[in-house]
Amino acid sequence: MNEPSAPPRKAVVTMFRYPMADHEAMNNIFPAVLRQLARTVDVHHFSYRSETPHPLQREPGIYFHEFRLGVRRRHNTDKWIKTLLWFPLSMKIGWWARQHRVEYIYIEESITFLPLLVRLVSGRPVVTSAADVFWDVYLGHDPVSRLARRLFLALDRFTWKHLRGVITRTEAMKRFLVSQGVGPDRVRVVPEACETAFFHPMDRAAARREWGLADEDLVIVHHGVLHPNKNLEHALDYLKPVFPKYPRLRLWIAGDGPLRQHLERQAAGMGLSDRVRFMGWLPDVKSLNTLLNAADISLVMRRGGFSDHFQVTANLLHSLACGCAILAVRLDGISENAEDGVSGLLFDPESGEEFHRQLERLLNDPDLRQRLREGAAVAAREQLHPRRITDLWVRALLHFAEGKESAA
Repeated sequence: MNEPSAPPRKAVVTMFRYPMADHEAMNNIFPAVLRQLARTVDVHHFSYRSETPHPLQREPGIYFHEFRLGVRRRHNTDKWIKTLLWFPLSMKIGWWARQHRVEYIYIEESITFLPLLVRLVSGRPVVTSAADVFWDVYLGHDPVSRLARRLFLALDRFTWKHLRGVITRTEAMKRFLVSQGVGPDRVRVVPEACETAFFHPMDRAAARREWGLADEDLVIVHHGVLHPNKNLEHALDYLKPVFPKYPRLRLWIAGDGPLRQHLERQAAGMGLSDRVRFMGWLPDVKSLNTLLNAADISLVMRRGGFSDHFQVTANLLHSLACGCAILAVRLDGISENAEDGVSGLLFDPESGEEFHRQLERLLNDPDLRQRLREGAAVAAREQLHPRRITDLWVRALLHFAEGKESAA
């Protein structure tokens, strides 16, 4: 007697512009999410071409569909060209999904109009990530930009309300989506995970020796892309009156970006060239991990714009994972992950007075710095551990596989 055949597995499409290796560098748990998801459904992943095959391509139940073009993530012109090309390529993905009648399409990025375009072409349900508000990062506040902001928000609002679901990184983003008319049952919050495989506490004395720091040195570290929304101009302004009080205090900035030359000129003009060190990109992740462990304070800056409240910076996640004493801007998304007085000290990004007060507490109280280090390490280990966040992410994706279309 023949055994009954197993029912065919459901299939989902996942899509992201950058190749999997770049995607993994930006969100290190995504391959684990696909691997775990593929135990239940077939996963068809679309992206630009990888330079070398990713190990995930050998996993059962995961099928890679790569376009012939590659993309250089750190090359602004190439990145923008490939972002524009992603729209017509996404239509091709949508048509493939229509022909194969996949359960739904998951877009793992926040680009205005893209989910709606894919939804219209595919006729299939769409789920998207909403980690930030794409247009808010790049548009100014002149009259033309303000008009564009209103139009983009209206388009985003219409799109969000017609999706099967949205995955956000913060409760703040979920509250915003609900305020725009998205049903709360269609939004799942999956926090960013700490990259504990790469960033972790180590012997601080050894780390400080590696960076040539004496016991009496006080070093504030900021790391990341030097973009205007990081608000580092204000950080230099805030720090100028503090430096004379602490002769061994230094600010080390690891990273590069469009604002670097401006910041270097600003520091030189303020007479701070001997106090502020621009390090550029460090050679590897191990060097950054050692630097964060050597730091007395890790500084997390943001301008405090509209969409800044919805994000969690990689700077914060790395600092939590390393068990740093963190001084961070008080924004909604950051406050969800760095508890004031427990795993960091927070300040209003527009208040130099509060910045000074919190910074001097840290500089003058080694015991406070140690307590915050311990609190940061606990948050990374218990709340933002990769295994926990991977499980939350997969549960959200499987939840939407059983979902129903929005009636909005």
